[in-house]
Formats: sequence, C-alpha cells, structure tokens
Amino acid sequence: MQYDRVQLKLSVKAAMRSTRTRPMLMTLLFSVIVSVGTGIVNFVGNLLNGGLGSYSERLWSYMMSGYEMEEAMERVVLDFMSRGPGVMLSIMMVSLVMSIVTYLWQSVMGVGYEGYALSMVRGEDPDSGKLFCAFPRIGGVLVTRIFTGLFILLWSLLLGLGLAAAMVAVVVIAAVTDMVALPVLIMIVAVAAYQIGVVWVTMRYALADYVLLDQNLSGMDAIRESKRLMQGNVSRAFVLQLSFIGWYLLSFGLVMVGIAALVVPITVQAAYGGASDITGMIASAGVGLLVMLAALIAAAVISLWLRPYETGAMAKFYDWAKGSAAPAGPAGWNGPADYTWSTHSTIPGPGSGPTGPTGPKDDPWN
Repeated sequence: MQYDRVQLKLSVKAAMRSTRTRPMLMTLLFSVIVSVGTGIVNFVGNLLNGGLGSYSERLWSYMMSGYEMEEAMERVVLDFMSRGPGVMLSIMMVSLVMSIVTYLWQSVMGVGYEGYALSMVRGEDPDSGKLFCAFPRIGGVLVTRIFTGLFILLWSLLLGLGLAAAMVAVVVIAAVTDMVALPVLIMIVAVAAYQIGVVWVTMRYALADYVLLDQNLSGMDAIRESKRLMQGNVSRAFVLQLSFIGWYLLSFGLVMVGIAALVVPITVQAAYGGASDITGMIASAGVGLLVMLAALIAAAVISLWLRPYETGAMAKFYDWAKGSAAPAGPAGWNGPADYTWSTHSTIPGPGSGPTGPTGPKDDPWN
C-alpha cells in the first residue's frame, strides 16, 4: 500500500470534522482529568508527608518568599533534617511511591488518549469513555512503558559512549596538531550522528502503545511488533512528526508576542514616561495584559486542536504500517494476524486522492 503523508494528514482532519464529540473538547476533558488526578496524587502525598510536601515544592515556596536559591536549598534541607532520619526516610519513600503513581496515572491516560485517537481516525465516533480504554490493561501499559524507557536509555548511553569517544578524539587532534577545521567537523558529525541515533531508537518504539491497544500485546511482545512495523518506516514517521513543527512554532510565537505585548509597553513607559506616571503605567499594563490574554487563548486553542491532529496522524500511520507490513514469518516474531480493536474505517486512508503542486496540502507550510 502506497504511503502518502499529505493524504494521511488530510484523512485525520476529515476524521476530526466528522466526529460528533469534537476532538478539541475531548482533549480539554482529557487535560482536565489528567491534571485533577495528578493534583489529587500530589495532595495525598503531601498529607502523608505531614504537610511538608516534596523537596521541589518547598524549594519553590522559599524562593517565592524572596530567598536566594542557595539559601532556599539550605532551608529546605534543614526543614527535612529537623524531623529526624526516620521522617526523612519516610518522606523519601512516600515521594518515590507518589512519583510512581503519578507516572502510572499519566501513562495510562496517555495511552487511553492514543486509543481515542485510533478510534477517531477509524471513523468509530468515540465518546469520552474511550479515554479510559487503557485501564483494563494497566499492567501491560506499565510494563511496556518501563521496557521502552529502559531500552531507549540503554541505547542512548551506548550512543553517548560513541559521542564521548569522538570528543576525546577531538581533544587529542587539537592537542597534537594545529588543525581547527578537522576537530570541528568531527564534533559536528558526532553530534549529528548521536541525534540521528536517538531519533532512530525512539521512533522504533513509537507504535508500541497502539500495538498494546489494537493487538492486546504488552511488554516485549508489543516492542517487537512495533519494531517490525517500523522496519523501513522510521524516516517516514519522523518526517510525519516533524511536519507539525510549524504549528508549534506558531503557538510559541503567539506566547512570545503576548509576553512582549505586556513587557515592552511597561518598559517603554517606565523609561520615557517616568516611573512616577502611575496612570500611564496602568494603561500600558492594561492594554498589554489584554493582548497577552488574547495571545495565550489563541495558543491554547491551537494546542487543543493540534494534539488530536498529531496523535491521530500517528494512529493513522500505525494503521498504514500494519496494513503494509509483511506478515511475520518463521524467522521473525510470530505475532497474531487478527486485529480486533475495531470493525472498519469510514475515513479515507493514505494514497487516495491527488497530491503535489495541483493537489491539496496537509498544512500551509507543506
């Protein structure tokens, strides 16, 4: 089956438009649920710690009270030590457990959102209940995320050794010769190779969550199937994710414009109008605050629209990779051939319709 990134993204937009419960509202609901759940976990952890909270919370509290970083760190350490070694150990254990619970909560909800996106691009018109579809497989989610994170870490360390060797070579060459261009070239190539290697490793596991949902696999089985589906498709998946960078730059630009709209007029008023001109300062701050608020709202709207768009694109990519991948033979992993997540898709897939200079574009800059 022919791969067509433009048509893939257009089909995701069509799925977003045809879904009765708007994906932006579902994304907002998802964000609220995750935030509330995370807040509850942190609140419970704070109660178990006797109200002391975590180290970062106490540090932030002291810094907001006007203490310098070093003094705030010293006060936090003294706060914990004053409770005795037993209390310190208890706080550390509670913080560790709460961190694990928070990670598990956010991971399960994140996989559930990917399940919602997969159902959306398949034209199933999912409701809010689909956001919780990963909870019956919570153990598989945890195991898969742990293995995936561990493998990415190990590969990154291995690639880091290569980068460190290149840096040693650069130092040696610079010490024994007067050459400048060669060490710089080696360093640039080494850093680029490291970044490419990390991207390659990360993208190989990019479909593990969808495999977990769609094929009821987890752990090493889901990772092996993701690697199989990504054979020859790593660059396609990377370019697909990279194609959304324009929206992120637009959102970031809106935030920067909003901050500048608040800071610049106040700074100019203070410099030229005088700090004693309270009326001018208030007027400048008021207008700037309105502009910043409008810019932040626009950035938030883009974010709510972009998340289902991007996640849906990866879900659609999974469907394409699953349909185009060769069946696993005796030499490879003998995974299941029946996919039981859904019935059929009513949304057109990649490869259907014209593209190119005379055809549609997925995003304005593509």
